[in-house]
Amino acid sequence: MRAAYVIGGHEYVRHVPDLDTARGTLRSNNIAEYAALVFLLRRLREIESETGWRGAYVIHGDSQLVIRQMKGRYRVKADHLRALNSEAKSLAAQLDVTFQEIPRSRNKAGFLLEREGRKRLP
Repeated sequence: MRAAYVIGGHEYVRHVPDLDTARGTLRSNNIAEYAALVFLLRRLREIESETGWRGAYVIHGDSQLVIRQMKGRYRVKADHLRALNSEAKSLAAQLDVTFQEIPRSRNKAGFLLEREGRKRLP
């Protein structure tokens, strides 16, 4: 599984390991969406640490579930997503971020994953 995010003109694609849970190993789009968010938030913190500059960020995402959970509009019902949500919220609390839901057709990270997927096809 892979996750992608874009900061300005910089594109990132990262491997997402399967999630080990008490019920076994899990893999899902929601896990990948949360992993991408965590990767993004960590990178924003690194940038701020490296530059000493504190920015304000609008994080766009097409995952209705993740964006609405981050905004507090949806509860996190799935046990396997609680730790990911908690980590994302902890990282977000250290940054000046807002979350905005966008249609998939406007999601640059989604296009990046599609492009990467086509490169891997035989």
